[in-house]
Amino acid sequence: MQTSAQSPRGLIKLNGTLITGWVSMEVENNNLSSADTFRCTFAGGLLPKDRDHIWFSQQQDMFVELFIGFPHNPNHYTAADLKSWVYGRVDDIEIDPVTFTITVSGRDLTSVFIDTKTTEKWQNKKAYEIATALAQRHGLTPVVAKTTTTVGKYYEIDHVHMANERSEWDILLYLAAHEGYKVWVRGQSLYFQPAPTNTVPTYKLVWQPAHGAKGYPSANFQSIQMSRVLTVSRGIQVSIRSWNKKFAKGFTVNYPSTKTKTVQPGSAASSVQTYVRDVPNLTQDQALQQARNWYEQLIAHEMKIEVLLPGDNDIDITSVIQLSGTGTAFDQRYYPSSITRTLSMDGGYTMRVMAKNHAPDSAVQL
Repeated sequence: MQTSAQSPRGLIKLNGTLITGWVSMEVENNNLSSADTFRCTFAGGLLPKDRDHIWFSQQQDMFVELFIGFPHNPNHYTAADLKSWVYGRVDDIEIDPVTFTITVSGRDLTSVFIDTKTTEKWQNKKAYEIATALAQRHGLTPVVAKTTTTVGKYYEIDHVHMANERSEWDILLYLAAHEGYKVWVRGQSLYFQPAPTNTVPTYKLVWQPAHGAKGYPSANFQSIQMSRVLTVSRGIQVSIRSWNKKFAKGFTVNYPSTKTKTVQPGSAASSVQTYVRDVPNLTQDQALQQARNWYEQLIAHEMKIEVLLPGDNDIDITSVIQLSGTGTAFDQRYYPSSITRTLSMDGGYTMRVMAKNHAPDSAVQL
């Protein structure tokens, strides 16, 4: 983590040009496949004359980039000395004539795919070719790993009819799921490839209990809330039911394969909750893979933490968090679902981290 001796600094670009006069900025980085969001507020009296409240009121399209970092010289720095946390299009402009402030908010460039509908089919194209074409259509740089299967094969298996309008983002998510890829936007690039691996050290959250009669607990964070979903803790099983037209037979795949659970006094004979989904035209292996993936998504919500801590640039959405020192079942690894960074002139630099994972004893026993 950055030390308290280092001073955080921030910069904002509007339509590619640095602008002064901001008083606060906030960026929420979400997990892959979701749009990041931003919000920043300007003091009308501090804005340059060519970017005043009248100029803001006349804008019909605007792009914002937010930078936060710890420059070596806090009195002399540029955007190159900071980290870009979001680049996106403004959705809303709010002007408050009483406080004389202007607030803009929006989403990263995931929004251009979410907001664009299409009926294109692309049966003879491969997934990576479609991702590349869609990125270039919106002026983004494609960072795409090659694939080999034409998308017409997916449609045959899933009976997907592309005659209805669907957002380009839904199509990209659909293709990525079939390839075992992830799709996300960072800056002005579209990524369509296997999920990135964490390349930074584990981010450690440490709680130290009070010692002695007059001792006080300490931690490297300001506050933490820990929660556990007991419905998941008691055990779950997912079932995929499928009818394979090619082989003219139906079957059900369960994951995990057994739902045996210790029965406590006052409990029903089986406290395991079952989730069922119908998916046509799968093979046994495909159904098992879908069941496993669905199970992992469900148990990921069992153990959750929400942490408020001083801001730094050491944690990102792909980081792994290790909580220790509480002496509870919550001492384990977590994976961020959202990280909200706030930098303001009066409140300094803070972060709110939402993270989740299943309990270690929820691991599947085959």
